[in-house]
Amino acid sequence: MNPRPVARLRNLLGASLVAVLTTAIPDVHAQAAVQSKDPKTPELGWSNTTDLSLVVTDGNSDSTTLGFSNQLRRRWPNARFEFDVSGVRSYKSDDRFFLIDPGLEFPVGGAPSNPTSSLVKPEPTLDVGNYLIRGAYERDITPRFFWNAGASWDRNEDAGILNRYIAYGGFGHNWVDTQRRRFATSYGISYTDREEEEPDPEKDRRFGGARLGWDYTERFNAGTTFDSDFALNANLSDPVDYSVNTVNAVSVSVNDHIAIKVSLQWLFENEPALESDLDVIAYVEVLNPDGVPGTGDERFRTIESGDTKLVLGSSDARKDKLDTIVRTSLVLRF
Repeated sequence: MNPRPVARLRNLLGASLVAVLTTAIPDVHAQAAVQSKDPKTPELGWSNTTDLSLVVTDGNSDSTTLGFSNQLRRRWPNARFEFDVSGVRSYKSDDRFFLIDPGLEFPVGGAPSNPTSSLVKPEPTLDVGNYLIRGAYERDITPRFFWNAGASWDRNEDAGILNRYIAYGGFGHNWVDTQRRRFATSYGISYTDREEEEPDPEKDRRFGGARLGWDYTERFNAGTTFDSDFALNANLSDPVDYSVNTVNAVSVSVNDHIAIKVSLQWLFENEPALESDLDVIAYVEVLNPDGVPGTGDERFRTIESGDTKLVLGSSDARKDKLDTIVRTSLVLRF
């Protein structure tokens, strides 16, 4: 990575940090206004929060991780709308290696004597790609019960999911809904269309399903908020084929428009996508019973590790069931 852009980026991050610390003086009037609101009345109108995170390393480790999410909300006296966009992209360079200079000749089975070489540091390439777009609408039937509908698209390249579309609808229950706290559960049906990196004969690409979720928010004080979202989507024709997406986050306000948030996201696939053409490798040592090479009685014996490695073919395996994403981000509120 060119050191000049990295230096400019570090200067920009330093200036941003100074700006955040400069504005970190509590807004007494804003806190008093929040405390004066009726805690039993939810706040109406539009709101928007944007989360930004960036990690850059250079030198022995060359990587860049970008995180972005945006949550748009609209609340009416008897209805709610939300639209979310989020993504994580991580670029990482492979291990460094020495490259023998071109033009040298040496015997087959041998090695060049004292060759000249150069150290190669590969450029960073995409290592992680995780994206989500979701929209949902809820409308109260009574103060306690509501109906809802929504749709989402997501991609998790490491998990082998290229495109997954989910549409759903159902009903829910408002257990508590005040300025300080909201907890609601929802239950419904869904339709899923997914495209995975490797076709899987054991799984349905399109299926009707059942959906279960909750939405919990707790405002401990004027500056600290805890959020928990949970969504389970299950294939009705194959109950072991289900997925879970849950996010738990704590945010601490710096002022009316800036906060720091730490979140933990779990993405669980009970039947993960297939990963094909994995090398089957054996580390071996040579056994020679008579001690005389070339007599034909030599055998390989597998060992845990060693210098001799044999590739014996390839096989398929399933991806890991659980992906964990931990984020520390700067939140901008509008």
